[in-house]
Amino acid sequence: MKKILLSMIAAVCLSASAFAQAHSDRITLGVGLLYENGLDATLSWEHETKYHNAWEYFVNGYLKWDECASCGHICPDSFWKNYRTWGVGAAYKPCVVRGRNHYGNVRIGASVGSNTDKFLGGFHVGYEHNFALRKGWVLYVQAKCDLMVPDREDLFREGIVIGFKIPTLKQ
Repeated sequence: MKKILLSMIAAVCLSASAFAQAHSDRITLGVGLLYENGLDATLSWEHETKYHNAWEYFVNGYLKWDECASCGHICPDSFWKNYRTWGVGAAYKPCVVRGRNHYGNVRIGASVGSNTDKFLGGFHVGYEHNFALRKGWVLYVQAKCDLMVPDREDLFREGIVIGFKIPTLKQ
């Protein structure tokens, strides 16, 4: 009887902890630098499914700065008003690496947006490594490569993004 009771308690504890990791939602905010002279900011909602696979729905802003023609260095006008884009999209992130307090996902997605003049589409591929923090927070580092079409000003955007994933409240 004692073994059955201990087995039942262990099964309930294991199933409760396994359920706590699956189907969680997070708000993410990431900022990074992209080649060449690019600043990237992404705000997204992530829904994690089984085994750390996830779906991400995001809004992205991109800014490319340049040296000012008149003064020869980067000034506020050449930083903020040079070239800007925005986009909305979705990405699927299958988990490829799992560890005790970390896991890694491949990020595959697409987006649509504008460079303030015309339509811009994007295809996104990258790798994201996540580090579990306290209270459900996650620190992530993302290596990304974006293919932007039909604009030739920034055909490829490659770089590193660092951000946080903040858990949402469950109802």
